[in-house]
Amino acid sequence: MSLARSKIGEKNLFNYRDYFLFPDNGKRYQILEGELFMTPPPGFSHQNSVTQLTIMLGQYLNRNPIGKVFCAPFAVVLSDINVVEPDLVYVSNARKNLIKERGIFGSPDLMVEVLSKGNKKMDRITKFKLYARFKIPHYWIVDPMEKTMELYQLEKGEYRLTSKKQGSEVMSPSLFPGLEFSLKELWV
Repeated sequence: MSLARSKIGEKNLFNYRDYFLFPDNGKRYQILEGELFMTPPPGFSHQNSVTQLTIMLGQYLNRNPIGKVFCAPFAVVLSDINVVEPDLVYVSNARKNLIKERGIFGSPDLMVEVLSKGNKKMDRITKFKLYARFKIPHYWIVDPMEKTMELYQLEKGEYRLTSKKQGSEVMSPSLFPGLEFSLKELWV
């Protein structure tokens, strides 16, 4: 396997063509600003939250066909040197042209990251800034350890916290009118 990296100045950078050459070995690969990040498979709490949220959004979208939801591993190619695998991603029908066989090419409507012990800084700082820079309108952060869910919306190029719930409080995301769920469904 030969990786063809981009070169900017004296620095070799990974790009989206490299991403599709990485081995299918159960690890998650992401490229942020040309730098390769690898994370091991997530644990039970993380995967349970992702699964439950995917089921809830999937059922909602079956009743209200306004877009598609995808869960990792599924690439989101934001640029040549920014390829991420959010835990969950939503693409509205208005942006469905971004969906290709090998991933989403461009900025979707929503990215969701579920925190694990090793990814808090990346999801709360690095990806937070990256997703805002690529004008992703909605960003959700789910923390199964703290049992919290935060909803952010892009305003004037920056994310603004629009809702934060915890424990078993009810979440009603404005992006999905009529959808309500108790957060306790994410922690089961």
